[in-house]
Parts: sequence; C-alpha cells; structure tokens
Amino acid sequence: MHGIVHKTVKEYVVAKTDEETWQSIVDRTGIESTLYLPVSAYDDNEIEVILETLSSMAVQERPQIERDLGRTLGPELLTTFNAHVRNEWGLFDLLEHVESIAEAVDATTNANSLPAVSCTRESPARARVTYRTHRETVYCALAHGILEGFAADFEADATVTKRACVRDGDEACVFLVEGA
Repeated sequence: MHGIVHKTVKEYVVAKTDEETWQSIVDRTGIESTLYLPVSAYDDNEIEVILETLSSMAVQERPQIERDLGRTLGPELLTTFNAHVRNEWGLFDLLEHVESIAEAVDATTNANSLPAVSCTRESPARARVTYRTHRETVYCALAHGILEGFAADFEADATVTKRACVRDGDEACVFLVEGA
C-alpha cells in the first residue's frame, strides 16, 4: 500500500488520541515503529492490523473509524499528488479525472496497484464514483471518507451518499457525489 496511507493513519491516531496510544497500537500489533514516507510502499497487512487494533480500543465501529480516517486522507492525497491536479479544477473536475490520476500514480510506483476508481459525471454538480479493489480487505468506508475529504478540501457544498457496496453483495462500491 502507498506510504501516504500509512503516514496518515499514524498522524490520524496521534491527532485523535495521543502518541502513547499510537505506541500501544504498535506494541499490540507487533509492527515495527517506523517513519512512514509518503512515496514509499508498505505492507497492506499493517493497515489492516492497525485498524483492527484501533477499532478494538475505540468506542466507534470500524467503518466509522475508516470513514473518519478517509476524511483526513483525502486532503493528504491531494497534497501528495498535486502535480496531477490542475489549479483551476473544482471538486467535480477532480472526480471526473480521478481514474486517470490513479492510473498515472499507479504507473509511477512500485507499490501494490491502486484500487480501480472511475467516475461518471452526470451533471455539472453530480458524479457517480465507482470503487473496486483487488485487495482481500475492501475499504468502502475509507473510500467514502476520502470523497468527503476531497469535498471539504475544495470547500464544496457537496454530499457523498453510498449507493452500492460489495459488503452488501454488490459488484462494486458506488458513491453519488452531489453539489448544492
């Protein structure tokens, strides 16, 4: 998995709790305490065990944690990969180009391939985003939160609604993003 995810997970845990909690998670999971570099690749399993451990320690359910994490990760992704985002774009322009951005990032990294993300722009302020992954763990709530994080970063008055989910037996996770 791309290092920006690992780096953001650590920052998220520390921001929501404290450094002690992060260290407790590291100790419980047996992962190595490391400085995560945004452009490096790390083991997918680390994210899985960190999220499992965090959800066992928290009041919130895992999907709530993933979605909240996604809201933090969305802006971090935009910052990390800003070379692929045009300054004049708004939220719906970004979404319209999310597939080509993901493909460009995927082509330049040795990390595990990124999930397949596509978008159909249905109107100037309405887009349908589809998320599919090859990973064993499906991060639907994380994807939902990332889209909400994009909207917040663009200061867009938009809502993100889940329309389909692989966890419900659907072929892919589908989200409807609608502007006001």
